[in-house]
Amino acid sequence: MSTGFCTGRSYAERIGLMENEKKGIVFKGNNEGLVIVIPDDYDFSKAKAEIEEKVQNAARFFRGAKIKVVYRGITLTPEEEDEIRNVLDEKSGAIIESLSKDDESKLNAFIAKRPKKVPVSSHKLFFSSDDAGPCKFVRSTVRSGTRIEFDGSVVVIGDVNPGGEIVASGNVIVLGALRGMVHAGSEGNRDSFIYALKLKPTQIRIAEAIARMPEGSDENKICPELARIKDGIIEVEQV
Repeated sequence: MSTGFCTGRSYAERIGLMENEKKGIVFKGNNEGLVIVIPDDYDFSKAKAEIEEKVQNAARFFRGAKIKVVYRGITLTPEEEDEIRNVLDEKSGAIIESLSKDDESKLNAFIAKRPKKVPVSSHKLFFSSDDAGPCKFVRSTVRSGTRIEFDGSVVVIGDVNPGGEIVASGNVIVLGALRGMVHAGSEGNRDSFIYALKLKPTQIRIAEAIARMPEGSDENKICPELARIKDGIIEVEQV
């Protein structure tokens, strides 16, 4: 897709916006277009005014480009999204193909119901909400000899290899192949669950219940599965 930009630099580099996110709204480039990071303590009026100023100052870099825009931070109403899109259309000279909330925030909404016994705390490495409790994202493969222990839910964006281990007081979600050991609901929460795109673990535990994959299971089969306790035992179902 042609963007109308000179080659060799990302959007963010071209418009000189690689400053620390704490200093205000930050524009970042991605494979499809532009990411706008809006601090959580901004109200809509402040966000709109600052976006307008930044775009206007960098209009020559955007002119003629076709851009998909996502934003992070505060949540905007559909009407507010329309206003931001109009600002980008009018001030940048670009063709704004779409504007939406970043998908990463949608992933957090998927993270499991909140384990009832998990205390909510704050930390830079995970998201939290009233419904989901704390959640830690691991953006790499969990290799043999690696143990991850967390007071809350864990999402692995990658595989869990044999010899790798995850222990969580909440739920465990593996967006890849689970071949190691996982213990969800480690503090006794029987409502916790384990989800993987490919569930072939050495061992899984939920609260005090333990299960292993049956011998002869199809190693090459890729089918998302969910493990949870039913009638006192761990049952695995396709989802």
